[in-house]
Amino acid sequence: MASDAERQLEGRAELIAEALPLHAELERVLSGSGWRRRLLKRPELVPTLVSRTEALKEALERVQHRAASESWSGSLPVLRQARKLSELRERLPGLARRRLEALAVAPADLPLEEALTRLDALVRQPVSQALNPGEVLVFEADSRWHPGRRLMQGFIPHPERGSSRGPSFMATLMGGTLRPLWWLARPLLGSGRVRITSERLLWIPAIGEPQAVRLGTIPDGGITVDPFTLDLRVTGDRRLHARAVLDAFEVASLLELHRQPPLRGAARSGVRLKQVAILPASLQGPDEEWLRGHCVLRPGGVSFIPEHQGQRSLQAITGKDSSLEGFDADGVLESLRWLPQEEFDACVARVVNATGGTFWEARRTHHVPQTSASKWRSVLIECGKSALRGRLDWTQQADVEALLRDWPRK
Repeated sequence: MASDAERQLEGRAELIAEALPLHAELERVLSGSGWRRRLLKRPELVPTLVSRTEALKEALERVQHRAASESWSGSLPVLRQARKLSELRERLPGLARRRLEALAVAPADLPLEEALTRLDALVRQPVSQALNPGEVLVFEADSRWHPGRRLMQGFIPHPERGSSRGPSFMATLMGGTLRPLWWLARPLLGSGRVRITSERLLWIPAIGEPQAVRLGTIPDGGITVDPFTLDLRVTGDRRLHARAVLDAFEVASLLELHRQPPLRGAARSGVRLKQVAILPASLQGPDEEWLRGHCVLRPGGVSFIPEHQGQRSLQAITGKDSSLEGFDADGVLESLRWLPQEEFDACVARVVNATGGTFWEARRTHHVPQTSASKWRSVLIECGKSALRGRLDWTQQADVEALLRDWPRK
């Protein structure tokens, strides 16, 4: 039977008694591995708890006030239950925020009910792998290993990834001796597919749920790559962790480009600039030394960007410093093709200026026709005593020939 104290609480004791097992169950659901699956199986748990929040707070305050003013015995059932419930409500916010932090950014002072509501919504909102209406695919790469992929990308440091200091003995050991063993231990050097669209980054793992981040929500510094594991981490409206992405540095550079001006939203048109060819190339100066890099062929001229200038190219386009490194300029230049012609040319000019590159107007050059029966062909352009040789395969041949059709020939 209810005590006099419980009857005087006018239903508050019953509210506390009903809330106690709900809070205990929520703690069990969110504890340990498999918490998402358990939460999905209880769709009514969080809404029920949240809907009773204000009444429950008032009931706990009333019990505590009555207990203090009337010197209630600690053995009184309603007081014992109120204390247990208060203890649960003190533990749950930290647990809920930790689970929320695994999916999205959460303020440290986020109230329990708001954290639970956001957590429940994120868990129950599936990530669509299909493109939404108006969404345009910008980039896609299969991160699973297969013959022909750049297997050694994770073994051999890119020139732009090294630090200014010499490596320590342990760093050399980890990079030279243990790195291959680490990679062999990772599942087939990768585990999913990366897609960048005009609106979001999508990671589709071979095992597990797809993850997505909206490009417009990624802040400065929200994109990081582990140079040892090639794990890509992105923070925005959600948190994304893509493991062992063979093109991780290139993907990161594309995200930096498409999350901010001038490329932010540019791909929504679905139109890429034509009359452009971006080729691996070598530039020979008057001293007869060849400098490797990439060239951008346009009807009005050719631009040359030296190799290992990805970071400077990115900074030239965005106007912001970037800590990203380990990628070359060709992917950055290809991304510019989503821009209108005038903006494309202006961005390429900024890249040339920032990287110490070269630009030749078509009217000042001579195109020297080349003949080859191999898969790879070359295009030779001379300007005074300097020469530029670009390498192209058969898929680019028609575009390059069209670009050079009106150039002076030698």
